[in-house]
Amino acid sequence: MAAIDWTFRVAQIVNFLVLAGWLVLAILALIRLRRCQLDETARVLWVIIIVLVPFMGALAFFIVRPGNSRWGKRWR
Repeated sequence: MAAIDWTFRVAQIVNFLVLAGWLVLAILALIRLRRCQLDETARVLWVIIIVLVPFMGALAFFIVRPGNSRWGKRWR
């Protein structure tokens, strides 16, 4: 039985962490998107950008901060 190289294991851990980070960031952006006052077209476009463009879509959402918050406070 051949031993698995440590670099392979480290690469798999890094891949998992990148995926987990993207999922957490995307979920936070989608939760924040629910609180924004936007028309449906803009909301759907933001969902598409957040989901289909890993990291950059969610980061762009947090940088741009579209719409006003429903409760009057920005959620940072």
